[in-house]
Amino acid sequence: MKKLLVVSSCSIFLTGCMHLNDPRPKHFRASVTTVTNQVCMMVQPQGDEKLISLTINEVGNDQNQLSKVYYDDALTIPTDACVPTFGYPFKAGKAYAFSVILESQAKRKQGIQPASRIYGVSFSLWENNGKLEANVLQ
Repeated sequence: MKKLLVVSSCSIFLTGCMHLNDPRPKHFRASVTTVTNQVCMMVQPQGDEKLISLTINEVGNDQNQLSKVYYDDALTIPTDACVPTFGYPFKAGKAYAFSVILESQAKRKQGIQPASRIYGVSFSLWENNGKLEANVLQ
């Protein structure tokens, strides 16, 4: 029985099921809604986290994509405000994928990993009684 326990523990560690100090950013779901017929995605920054990357794309249409990367001029995003969409041409009847990376410079300078978190959501837009509505895709 003890041998079985030792062998099982070793195989769990060797297969990579245990990720102590995993440097990969954690993934979280962004929220999406519409406000006055405008699409609004929201994330939950913590501490000094700033937006360093933003991607919005229409599902199935690679030509309709917005991608922004910030280095020294990262954007501060309040927890109760919409992430800027920079005039992205959202249309009813289409599906979209949204992704942002938030990074903490303080964590990065201290060597804390992960220093970033990723927020994303996929959604479709519909018009209901003349108003734009967002529906989260699973």
